[in-house]
Amino acid sequence: ELECECLLVATGRLPNVQNLNLEKANVQYDEKKGVLINDVAQSTSNPNVYAVGDCVANVPRLTHMSGEMAKVVVQNALFEDTWKVSSLVVPACMYTEPEYATVGKVKFTSPEEVDVYTTTLEHNDRAILDGDTNQGMVKIYCAKGTDTIVGCTIVAPRAGEMINEVSLAMKYGIGLGQVGRNIHCYPTTGEAIMMCGLQFINARWKRLD
Repeated sequence: ELECECLLVATGRLPNVQNLNLEKANVQYDEKKGVLINDVAQSTSNPNVYAVGDCVANVPRLTHMSGEMAKVVVQNALFEDTWKVSSLVVPACMYTEPEYATVGKVKFTSPEEVDVYTTTLEHNDRAILDGDTNQGMVKIYCAKGTDTIVGCTIVAPRAGEMINEVSLAMKYGIGLGQVGRNIHCYPTTGEAIMMCGLQFINARWKRLD
């Protein structure tokens, strides 16, 4: 039993596009999902129309996703580029206490699909200084037998800031081993990401007899 003053129920959102007369512009949409677009953010039924943000079907409904899609549309519509929506690596963060951030794939049908590298904040000196040692971990998923990062989960204070390093690595193909060799400021919570990289490196050391 829990006593509280207010209960917030978040039931999700729906795109509000039904009354925009999109049919007259030959812009197809799904009432539950939103405007249907191709990979360069054009309407699938009218290539002269572009759409971004929460009104678009099958994209994360996040403020930073809307902003990035706007960049895509400016680049493609005004400068005849072919920047693809599918190329975007989109992190997400829930601003709880501690924060919970993810990027990429973090759920798998079988544990054999990936190698998992996990670091808790128990021995992170910044977390110790801030009193956050019981509030966090970094978990990075790599394609089996490689250092190719496919996803990451971070539970920690400032997780929304920490996840950006992993997003950058994923976008530009920087392996977890390279992340481990990147010097991080001390003491910072972000060192937990580096420690996952060092786990990958250390697991491949030759045994010294």
